[in-house]
Formats: sequence, C-alpha cells, structure tokens
Amino acid sequence: MNGTTTLAEFREAVLDPAKRRHYQLAWLSTVDHKRIGVLYMLTALVFFIIAGVEALFMRLQLAVPNNHFLHPDTFNQLFTMHGTTMIFLVVMPLMFGFVNYVLPLQIGARDMAFPRLNAFGFWCQPFGGILLHFSVLAGGAPAVGWFSYAPLSETPYSSSPGVDYWAIAIFVLGLGTISFGINTIATVISCRGPGMTMRRLPLFTWINFVNAFMIILALPVLNAGLAMILIDRQLHGHFFLPIGGGSPVLWQHVFWAFGHPEVYIMVFPAFAIVSEIIPVFSRKPIFGYEFVAASSVAIAVLSMGVWGHHMFTVGMGRPLDIFFAISSMLIAIPTGVKVLNWTATMVGGRIRFQVPMLFCIAFLIQFLVAGLTGVSHASVALDWQTKNSYFLVAHFHFVAVGAIVFAAFAGIQYWFPKMTGRILSESLGKWSFWLMVIGFNLTFLIQHVLGLLGMPRRVYTYPDLPHWGWMNFVSTSGVFFMSAAALILVWNLATSFFRGKVAGDNPWDAWTLEWATTSPPPHENFSALPPIRSRRPLWDLANPDRRDPIVGENSAAVTLPDHNKVGILSFILSEAGFFAALILAYLYFYARPQAGPGPRGLDVPRTLVFSVCLFASSFTFWRSEVALTKQRRGSMLAWLALTILLGGIFLVGQGTEYWKLFQTGVDLSTNMFSTTFFTLTGFHGLHVLIGLIALLIFLWLAWEGDFVSPRPGSAFRAAGYYWHFVDVVWVFVLLTVYILPLVR
Repeated sequence: MNGTTTLAEFREAVLDPAKRRHYQLAWLSTVDHKRIGVLYMLTALVFFIIAGVEALFMRLQLAVPNNHFLHPDTFNQLFTMHGTTMIFLVVMPLMFGFVNYVLPLQIGARDMAFPRLNAFGFWCQPFGGILLHFSVLAGGAPAVGWFSYAPLSETPYSSSPGVDYWAIAIFVLGLGTISFGINTIATVISCRGPGMTMRRLPLFTWINFVNAFMIILALPVLNAGLAMILIDRQLHGHFFLPIGGGSPVLWQHVFWAFGHPEVYIMVFPAFAIVSEIIPVFSRKPIFGYEFVAASSVAIAVLSMGVWGHHMFTVGMGRPLDIFFAISSMLIAIPTGVKVLNWTATMVGGRIRFQVPMLFCIAFLIQFLVAGLTGVSHASVALDWQTKNSYFLVAHFHFVAVGAIVFAAFAGIQYWFPKMTGRILSESLGKWSFWLMVIGFNLTFLIQHVLGLLGMPRRVYTYPDLPHWGWMNFVSTSGVFFMSAAALILVWNLATSFFRGKVAGDNPWDAWTLEWATTSPPPHENFSALPPIRSRRPLWDLANPDRRDPIVGENSAAVTLPDHNKVGILSFILSEAGFFAALILAYLYFYARPQAGPGPRGLDVPRTLVFSVCLFASSFTFWRSEVALTKQRRGSMLAWLALTILLGGIFLVGQGTEYWKLFQTGVDLSTNMFSTTFFTLTGFHGLHVLIGLIALLIFLWLAWEGDFVSPRPGSAFRAAGYYWHFVDVVWVFVLLTVYILPLVR
C-alpha cells in the first residue's frame, strides 16, 4: 500500500477485517510525511473538541453574575487545561500538520530529512496530551494557569500531582516540537529539488523555515524552566520558592522568554497559509515577496527580546521597562509590513470570493484589531490598567482564534483537495465561515469593553455591576455560534471525503509545486518534477512564452549540505539555549549571599584535572575522524576507544565529586547554590553520558566493519559535532561555577 490511502483503499479496508488491521498498522507505524501531517491534524481535532468543551463550561459559568454552576477549583482546573490544550495540543499540532504535509511537496522533496525523527515528533503529541489529561484521574488537574506561575505552582501551594503531570507533559511536547523544528530546518536546507534556490522558496515554506529557528531557540528555554520546577517539586530544590532563597520572578522571566516567541511560533504558520492563499485567489503574485520574507526574519529576531512587556506590573525597574517597551513597539513594524503586503496583493486583483479567501479576509481584519490592541501593551502606563483585565483576554483570543484558527480553516479548505482528491462543499463552507465570524466577534469583541470597564481576568464569578452581566451573556452566546461552525466544518470534511466533487490535480489554478502532482500525491510525491526557474513553476509551465520575471537566477542544480550535519547543528543550537538558561539561572542567584556551603568549597584543582581529560577527548575524537576519512580502521578504533576512556574518566571524576559533597551533608536541597550547582553540572553529565553511549555504538559498528559506506561516516561526523559541543559547554560551566568564585 502506498503512502497515501485512496478512497477505494479506505472503503476496502473498512469492509475487510484483515485489510483493516493492515491499514491501521500502516498508519500507526508510518514515517511518510503526508500521513504524519494528517495524524497531526486529527490529533489536533480530538484535543480541539476537548478544549472546546472546557471553554464552553467556563463561559457557562461566566454567563451571569454570582453564578455557582462550577466550583472555584473546578473552574481553575478548566482554565488551566483549556489554555494548555489549545496552545500545545491544538494550535501547534494543527499548524505542524500543514507544514508536514505541504512543505516537502512545495520544495520538490520526497519526504522530510529525518522521517523517523518526524514520526517521533508526532507521537510526542498524543503521549504528552494523554499525560496531561491523565492528571484528572491522578489526584486532580493542575489549577495554576497555562503559565503555571510560581510560587503557586510550588508544592506548598499546589500539593496535588497535577502540576507535575503538567510539567512532564509540556516537556514531552517540547521535545516533539524541537524535533519538528530541527527536521524542518534540515529539510529546507538539504532536500530542495533541482532549481529550488532559497530565493525561490514559496512564502509558506520560507516563513515556516524561519519559524523553525524560533522553535529551536525558544522551546529549550521552557524545557529548562520545566526541569527547574520539577526539581523544586520532586527533589526539594529552591529555584522558585522564596522560603528557600528562590525567586518567583525568575520563573516569569524563563516562561515569558519562551512565551512571547511562542505567540509568533503559533502565528507564523498562519502568516504562511495566508501568504499562499491570497495571491492565488487574487490572481496576482504576492506584493513585495522580499519584504514579506525579510519581515519574517525581523519578527523572529525581535520576538526574542520582547518578553518583558508581560512583566511590566512586576516592577522590573525603569531601564528594563524602557527597553522592553521600545522592543515591543518595534516588532509592530515588520508585522504591519506583512498586513500591507497582503492588502496590496488584493488591490487590483481579480479576487475570487471563495471560502479559503473569505477566511483570509476575516483573518486580515481580525489580525489588524489584534495588532492594534497588542501594541497598546507596549505602553507601560496603559499596560498597568489593562494587563489583568478582560481586555488582554480579548487581545490574546483575537490572535489565537481571530488570526490563527481562521487561517487554519482557510488552509483546510485550500489543501483538502490535495490531501483527499475531493473538494469541500462551498455552501457548507460559507455557512461555517459566517457562523464563525459572528460567533467569534460576539464572544471576544465585547470583552475589550468588559476589560476597560474593569472586569478582571482569571475570576470564576463576578458581582452584578453595571453592564457586566449582559455583556458576559452576549460573550457566552457567541460560543454556540462558533460551536455550530465547527460542527458544520467537521460534517463538511466527513461528507466531502466520501462524496465530494472530484478535485483534479490543481483545482485552484495555483502555482506552487504541491499542485504539480496528483491529488492525493503518491508515496514518492512526484513522478517527475517540472522545471523550477522562478517562484511560480506551474505558471511558467502554463505560460512557456511568458516566463515569470520575478527571479531570473540560473536554475542549475545547487549542491546541498548533508542533512545529518544540518540536523545535528540545529540540535546543538537548541541545546545551547537549554544550557544558557541554566547558566543564567546560576548567575541570577550567584550575586546573592548564600547560607551554607558555596562555590568556594569545591575542589577546583581536582576538577581541572578531569576537565583536561574531557577537553583532550575532543582531540582524540578528531583523530578518529581523520583515520575514518583515510579508511584506517585500526587507528580509528584506537582513537575512538581513547575518546570513550577520557570521557569515562571525566564522568567518574564528576561522580566522585558528588560523592564527597554528599558525605559532607551537601545535596541538591541544601541551599540555593547546591540546587543550581547539581542541576547545571548534572545535566551536563547527562549529556556526556548520552554522548558516550553514542560513541560506544559507533565503536561496536566500526569493530564489526560497518563503516565502509558514506552514510555511517556522515552520522559519525554528526556525533563528533555533538561531542565537541559537550566539551565547549563544560568550558562555560567550569568558568562560571569553579573559576569565577576565585576571582570575585
């Protein structure tokens, strides 16, 4: 059975039990990017229903003043689960599903660069979602908000295991998301078809390529924070608990250093979808391709430095307030550029007001409102007045629903024919569109006014103050319109899958490569690629005498980098972010006076000795690479064995240092220094151990004589990058933990 199931195969599998089992196993074990893309979307649909029910119960509780429909703790649990589910289990998997399905097709690739890693990244999603929701049966769901602010999330204030399940689930989801980001980068850099230069990438691919870098920079910071909060809760650490010298404000810095880039991680795929659909339905190339592409890079860079506007009410001080206010205002510029480009593309175009375009137009209007209300929070004074009100709830949902969900609905309507070979019903699509527009604006537009009237967010009920009651009732009524829109969409998907009009290969007369293959595509994606001489290869094919003048580069094949190298370097970049967060946490507390043992109690000379062993292992590994290149198997084995020995000596040395500290009564829970010391050095030791396991595997392969083909050699060189990175990290750890106290 090929990678994409046809309607006939599906019906046959349903009727024949033996074939049904094979069909199910084929999907469960698949590494095909198209099937994985569909699985991402189906997973998102399941959790969308769950999150929608959670939201419905919350709005029923808030429909009238002084309501006691839900217990306060139940409301807090629903509030936490709804936010976490929508962000991590609905929006991100849904958008990743589009990218998984469409991106390889758009660049002329047969699959993602790492198909097995792609499958691993997907299966982290349902596993993490099950972990999160299992907390309901294991003592109660978390009730601390999707942001899990400390110290509320610490054991003295949240003693049930809900927060632990939340942290572990998000950590698992983070691993899957980082895997997706690494795979996307490697695919775009290393797997493009002949003639598909970086300047010819469709904007959908380009924007998601930039988004992948945000993923591998932002998610490791969150993972570091999750590791810290689990250490606090399970090992009695002191990162965020004030009574032990910790800082709840540090958690806010860590979380929002991830949290604001996360907003763009979610919305960038929406930008990408809109950038594909608007030109096709306007019958014009995108206006200002270079500006759209460059503004994506600008947003990605600026997004890493705006998190502090979430913390103006914390009291960071004037210098930091000014810095984050300016950076938050600056990021509005490249965002506004995108809106201008999309609008200018429509001006003068022959617009087809079909369902995908209608959702894009609604996206533009609602995203404009989201941008205007969002940039207002760059003003510290205004932020103080609206930060903890329903004004912010309205703003966030104009981004999360008004922009992202509407763009996702547009993408479903646009690419459903390519995925299934059938077209969705236009009439049902318009019913879904108008109900969604009405319901969304009924629910969230009025919440801006509620916030300005002073209604605080994160409350389970409210007094009967003027206008609050009827406005909340209107807001709740909108949920039912949106629910009807979602039900109609699901019905449209199900009925069109079986009985929809046959689509053909290119029903929209689009220009990018995914429309050059059959609908649905075969397992190998393409039987033959058309010539790629511009950004619109299908337009060129249909108009051979009117070549698209947008990019006139030479279309000769470009030598692409090895995907193993690109993948490991992307992974190293993400791990650098993880260790940077841990080192900064150590330095954050280093300036504070410590009660009990501190860094001056460490045996620095002894540490330097086994550090030399680790540093020397980089040299010995390099010698083993040289021997492999020259096909000197015996020399390669000797140098690799010596590398493993030196790494093992380092680990033994670190273990004996731990043992001596334990003997003197110092462990992870002793004080703030011991918490940060054991966390930082422990995670580094874990990375050394993982590296040694990998090197042992390579040693065994080399001993068995399996290093004769280029593929193992490429993987071995990738392992070398990782090993050198582990050594470089220890340089920073050594300077920070052992040397800095000596010169202070």
